[in-house]
Amino acid sequence: MSFTDAFRILNGLKRRKIIKDYAVIGAIAASAYMEAIFTEDLDVIVSINSDEEYLRVFRRMGEVAEGQEGMHHIIGGVPVQMFPSNTKPLFQNTLDQALPVKFGRLRSKFASAEHLILLYLEPFREKDKLRIMNLMPNADIPKLRGLIERYDDEKGTLARRLQELHGTGFP
Repeated sequence: MSFTDAFRILNGLKRRKIIKDYAVIGAIAASAYMEAIFTEDLDVIVSINSDEEYLRVFRRMGEVAEGQEGMHHIIGGVPVQMFPSNTKPLFQNTLDQALPVKFGRLRSKFASAEHLILLYLEPFREKDKLRIMNLMPNADIPKLRGLIERYDDEKGTLARRLQELHGTGFP
């Protein structure tokens, strides 16, 4: 299993226009901002404009993948799960604001620390809480606040969860 091989293949798919663009999210993206986290898969947001386009890209990815496990394509020996950018405004913004990061000798776009925090606030599992706490020192707090204001639900769930983690001392 090689994340470098997976990135090489994803970059090749982008060059061949099988996928328009992608951004890494999840534990691998978080490793750009904090100590590496053990993970066995790679999560990416893929630029998609319609359900039909997603099905076409999913099938094309299946053609170049070594196999499939559920919703994961095996690419470079790594299970890769694609999240279509058109399913959530936060996904599209995460992709649009992703930062170039060097992974080994390859470059890929990784979600910002602020976007990762929002993405971890949604499921809010114990492992997500730990990742949020580790990402906070790398977060631009005004940017994070702006993202929460833009993408939080009417109940303020994301803001409440972040407040829960940081107490009243959230800057």
